[in-house]
Amino acid sequence: MTQTGDQDKGKEADKGKLVKSRRASRPKVKTGCSNCKLRRVKCDETRPQCIKCVRSGRTCDGFPAYKRAGEVVLAIAPRPNTNISPSTSPPTTTTTSNGLLPPRPVIVRKPRVIRTTPPPTPTEPTVIPFAPTVYLRGGLSFDEQEGQYFQVFRTHTANELSGFFDSEFWTRSVLQVSHTEASIRHAVVALGALYKTLEKASESPPSSPDSNNAFDTAPDHYNFALQQYGKAITRLREALQNNETRSQRNILISIVLFTCFQSFTGDHKAAISQIQHGLHLLEERRQESKQPLIRRKEDLVDDELVQIFTRLAIQAKSYDMAFHFPHPYVIRLTPAKDPSSPQTPSSPSDTASAASVETPMPDAFETSQEARSALDTICERIMRFQEALSSYYQGPNNILPASIKSSGVGFRTQLGQWAKAFEPLLEARRRPKVTNTERAGIDVLKMIHLMTTVLFLMGFSTSEMDFDNFNQTHFKPIVELAKEVVVDEELSLAQARCGKEPRCKHKERKLNGWHSNPAQFFPGLAINQPSGYREDDGYAHIKASFALDLGIVPPLFVVATKCRDRTIRRDAIKLLLASPRREGMWDSILSGRVAQWIMEIEEEGMDDFVGYGMGSMDGAAIESDRRVMVKEISFDLQRREATLRCGTRGARDGDMDPRAKETHIFW
Repeated sequence: MTQTGDQDKGKEADKGKLVKSRRASRPKVKTGCSNCKLRRVKCDETRPQCIKCVRSGRTCDGFPAYKRAGEVVLAIAPRPNTNISPSTSPPTTTTTSNGLLPPRPVIVRKPRVIRTTPPPTPTEPTVIPFAPTVYLRGGLSFDEQEGQYFQVFRTHTANELSGFFDSEFWTRSVLQVSHTEASIRHAVVALGALYKTLEKASESPPSSPDSNNAFDTAPDHYNFALQQYGKAITRLREALQNNETRSQRNILISIVLFTCFQSFTGDHKAAISQIQHGLHLLEERRQESKQPLIRRKEDLVDDELVQIFTRLAIQAKSYDMAFHFPHPYVIRLTPAKDPSSPQTPSSPSDTASAASVETPMPDAFETSQEARSALDTICERIMRFQEALSSYYQGPNNILPASIKSSGVGFRTQLGQWAKAFEPLLEARRRPKVTNTERAGIDVLKMIHLMTTVLFLMGFSTSEMDFDNFNQTHFKPIVELAKEVVVDEELSLAQARCGKEPRCKHKERKLNGWHSNPAQFFPGLAINQPSGYREDDGYAHIKASFALDLGIVPPLFVVATKCRDRTIRRDAIKLLLASPRREGMWDSILSGRVAQWIMEIEEEGMDDFVGYGMGSMDGAAIESDRRVMVKEISFDLQRREATLRCGTRGARDGDMDPRAKETHIFW
C-alpha cells in the first residue's frame, strides 16, 4: 500500500509540473507568410519577404491573398435559403463606356437580407439546392451569391470552356488556385455569372423554368459578372502595388481567365493583348530556364498551361490571318528583339532549315489528346514559318512567293504523317463506347487538319482559282464532319430536354411567333441567327454556346469563303448561322454573315440557287474575274456591327483594284 501511494503521489507531482509548463493561450494570427505558417512560427510580415525567412536562409513564399473585412462570408456554395425574400436592390456599379474594365464597383451588402440567385440548369425546371463545397484550411471564403456562381462554374462552365476535349486545367487547376488567389476567385465567379447570362438570354419560353426570383434574369447575371471582373482587376492591381509575391503560374492562369472573359464578352482586341502578354512571359521563362539559377517551386509552369497558350496563340493568329487586323492587334509568335520596332526578319535559309525538323509522329495515335498535341505543334511551327518568311519577303496579303514553296515541303510531309496516324481514331469514332464529346473532338481535329493543309498550300498562291482543287478532297469532308457534330449535338439535347415529352415544344417556336432579342440581354454574343436556317434544318434545341478552344467555326469559315461549289458553300454558311456559338474569339454569326456577303458579290448576275441539281446554274463555276478575298474586317462584337472590305487576291494596298468593295453590316 505504501509503495502504491508513493507512485500515485509521484504521478500527481509530474502532472502538476506539466500544467505549469504550458504556454499561455493567445489569439492566433493568420496574416503571416505561407512559410512561417507551415513552420508554426510568428511571422514579422515584412514584405515582399519576411525577415524571419531571410535570416534563416529560407525562401519566403509570399503572403496569401487577404480576406476583406466587413463582408458577409459563408461557406463556398452554400445551400440557398428559400425562405429569404429577394427584396434587396441589386448591386450597383458604374462601368466605362465599353464596359470591359469597370472601376471598383460599389456594392451595398445587408447582412441579414441576402439576395439569392438560384442557378437552374437548362434541363431542370426547379431550383437546385447547392451542397456546401469543402475548401482547404486558410482558403478564401465566398459570400452566398458568389458561392452560387462558383458552383455554376464548377458544374457547368468548366466543362463548357473545355470544348470538345477534357481539360483538367478548368476542372481542377483553376478551382484549386481560386481558393487562395483573390483575383482568380473573382474571375472564376465572373465566368460563372456569364454562363448564367448566356443560359437565361438563350432560353425560349417553352423551356423556361418557373422561377419566382425577380433577380434571376440575364441583365442581373451580366451586371454581376462585370462587377466580379472589376474586382478581379482591382485585386490584381492591389497585389502589384503591395509587391505581393505571385508565382508565374498564377499570373498565367489569371491571363487565361481574363482572355476567356474578354472573348466571351466580345472584346477581341483586349483578348489579343492578353495573349501576347502571356506569350511574352513564357518567352522570358524560357530564357531564364537557360540560366543556372535556383527557381522557386511555385514558378514552375505545368505543360498543360503551356499547351493552352500555344492553342490561344494559334487561335489569335488564325483570327488575324482571316480578318487581317491592323497593328498593334497582330499577334506575334516570334518575340521581337526591340519592342519598339518591327522584328528583324530571319534569313530564309534559317527558316527553311527549321521547317525541315520533323515532329515525332507515332504510327497510330492512341488517344485524341495525343493527336491534338501533335497537331498543335505542327500548326504552331507552320505559323512561325509563315510569319518569319512574310516579314522577310513582304508579299501582298502575306502571300509567299511560289519560288520558295519547296522550303516548306517538310510541313506537307508532317501533315500527311499526322493524317495517317490519325486514321484509326477517325474510323473508330462511331463505335458504341465512344461518347458524343469524344466523337466531336475527333471530328474537330480532322477538320482543323484539313483546313491547315489548305491554308498552308495556298499560302504560296496568288490565284483564287487554285482553291477549286480542294472542293471534294478537303472542303466537302469539312462540311460533312461539321454536320456530324451539329446533328449529334441536336439529338443529344433533344433527348435530354424533350425525350419524355409527347410533343416537342421547341419546334413550335416559329409557329407561336416567338423571336428573341438578345441585344437587350447579353452584349457580345448573338443568341439566334438573323435568318430562318435553324427551323428549316431542324436545329431547334441547340442553344448559343461558348468555348475557349477552336472547334467547327474556323474550318467552316474557310469553306464558306473559299469554296465556290454552290452547294458545299451554302451548307457551310447554314451550319455557321444555324448553331450560334463562339469559339474563343471566333463568332459563328459574324463568320456566316461575312461569307454571305462574299458569296453575294461573287454570284452577282447568276441565276438563283435552287438545290438538288434542279437549278440551271446550281453547278456553274464562278469565273476568275468575279472572285474576291477578304481584305479586312473591322468589327465590334459587343455592338454587333462590322465593316467589311474585299478585293483581288494578290493586289497590294494602294493599287487600283476594280473588285474592291466595302460594306457595313449589323446582326
